[in-house]
Amino acid sequence: DGAKSVAAGTSTPGSIMAAITYTTQLLHSVLMLIMIFQSISRGKTSWKRVSEILSTEPELKDGNYSDTELSDSKGGTIEFKDVSFAYSQNDRLVLEHINLSIKSGETIAIMGTTGCGKTSLINLIPRFYEATSGQVLVDGHDVKEYKLEELRKKMAIVLQKAELFNDTVSGNIKWGNSSASEQDVKAAADIAQASEFIEQLSDEYDSQVAERGMSLSGGQRQRVAMGRAIVREPKVFLMDEPLSNLDAKLRVQMRIEIAKLHQRLGTTIIYVTHDQTEAMTLG
Repeated sequence: DGAKSVAAGTSTPGSIMAAITYTTQLLHSVLMLIMIFQSISRGKTSWKRVSEILSTEPELKDGNYSDTELSDSKGGTIEFKDVSFAYSQNDRLVLEHINLSIKSGETIAIMGTTGCGKTSLINLIPRFYEATSGQVLVDGHDVKEYKLEELRKKMAIVLQKAELFNDTVSGNIKWGNSSASEQDVKAAADIAQASEFIEQLSDEYDSQVAERGMSLSGGQRQRVAMGRAIVREPKVFLMDEPLSNLDAKLRVQMRIEIAKLHQRLGTTIIYVTHDQTEAMTLG
């Protein structure tokens, strides 16, 4: 139509181009306005979801007990009083009516088939989970009375799947005790049977570990995680299949070192395993 108007002399090429340019600019403005409204709508929805997360009250709350004797007690006794546990209100009970008393300095093994609740049981002690009913006591006090930080200071935990950080080997071990000296780190690595492979790394204890420890083998990760727990010198040592990726020779040596640690520190040790032979040789 524009070309016909220009040919007929009723319009000029400039006026046709001006009309096209103005129309294009108007359409762009309308599209930008629509995009702004979409962004506002998405932003309001996102902010609502973020606000819900920020305003969510944590299920596990610090205890209100302010007595320093409760926080600083170093007995290492643990007791389960008629404890039952389910992951949620509608789930079946994983643990039912557990009664267990562990004296300070004792070493016990928790055995059972896969999925029977061994890990769930020890996770109730540092309050990774809350008991559905009953009481879990540490040093004679319900774990709910403790501040979480103070409760977990008493303990060191080694899991079957060791999680390491993007840090040096020494830095990963010091996560257990930030004030540990290099000598303490090396002593812990010796006990954990990790010093041999660490000293073969390019920068030894200053060697960088990839995120989640992916630059190390499974057995090496477990030994570094064990060193991280040992350098903490805890009164309660929770170990969940900590030697599963080690060969037989290292397992035997590790059990010997665990026994020595127990004698030196008087540590209460709770050891989760499915291996009866391993359980019988812990002490």
